[in-house]
Amino acid sequence: MERKAMTAVYSLAHFFVDMCCAFLMMRFVRSGYGESFLLYNFCAFALQMPIGIILDKFGGGHRAAAAGCGLIFLSYFAALGGLLSPAAVCAGVGNALFHAGGGVYVLDKYDSSGALGIFVSPGAIGLYLGTIAGKGDGLFYIFPMLIMLFWTAFIFASPYIFRSDNKKGAAAENFFSFKASAPVITAAMLFFAVVVIRSIGGFALSFAWIITPMTAFAAVLVTAGGKALGGFASDFFGKEKAAAVSMPGAALLYLFSDNIICGLMAILLFNMSMPMTLRAAADIFKGGRGFSFGLLTFALFLGYVPSYAAKGGMQIGKGTMTILCIISAAMLLAGFALQRRAVHTDDPCNN
Repeated sequence: MERKAMTAVYSLAHFFVDMCCAFLMMRFVRSGYGESFLLYNFCAFALQMPIGIILDKFGGGHRAAAAGCGLIFLSYFAALGGLLSPAAVCAGVGNALFHAGGGVYVLDKYDSSGALGIFVSPGAIGLYLGTIAGKGDGLFYIFPMLIMLFWTAFIFASPYIFRSDNKKGAAAENFFSFKASAPVITAAMLFFAVVVIRSIGGFALSFAWIITPMTAFAAVLVTAGGKALGGFASDFFGKEKAAAVSMPGAALLYLFSDNIICGLMAILLFNMSMPMTLRAAADIFKGGRGFSFGLLTFALFLGYVPSYAAKGGMQIGKGTMTILCIISAAMLLAGFALQRRAVHTDDPCNN
């Protein structure tokens, strides 16, 4: 019961953290300071890996998550004072701290993927609603500031309210003595590449039918739903079977994605890989759950860079997306097979 309550807390907070960060960054973009968005994204995604390593070694995930919310709160003060670059850094570091803290908790407390899917899925909805709110004039900074102030206090107090230990797992003691074999390192590289591809697809593929707020929100909902569904399907059917159905299915549906139903189903199936890759990477680096979580969020940042660098935004077609899905399916299945081989040969990092 305690871990379910804490997972619910982190999942709900994930929605508000991403919403408040997206709101602030969209206000920067509106003001003509779009370069701060790249600075924010770098801090939010690339810094999760070093933060995760620190949490693997010393624990304190709930304090990191609470501190992250506090930094996002402070970033609004910096923005109000005209310190836009420091505000972007502050919000990005805060976002990284929260995600690393929450991600480590869920990976430590569950050996399955379902809870992981629940934790990661609300962020997409928060990002969308925060972006929409940031484009308008009806919401003042005081509201997201109060939201972040609340979550700072509540997350810090949650382990005591729900009597959850939030300490580092026993496996964390072995992280820095980790010795990897070629199969598991290759598997980790394959999972990393799958996340880069998923990030590229998310930023570079657009749909002609996303022309109203309702259709845009529908795309966001199936993105979030796919992440949650991927976790439960992975637990129920196994990662390999879930990947073998979802990714080829997405590849086929993207060919017909000019139709809104096919497009939505393609998005849902494509995003099912997120909890699969996170869980698989965590199983490889058993003593480094924070490192594995941060490693794959860095892959998300790398997938964003081409879209940012391209003038007017990077664009890919549905045929290209189909090919990327097929490549992702092959890499996922190869990665899972390498993991299974490592277990059967008593690889030391899987003991």
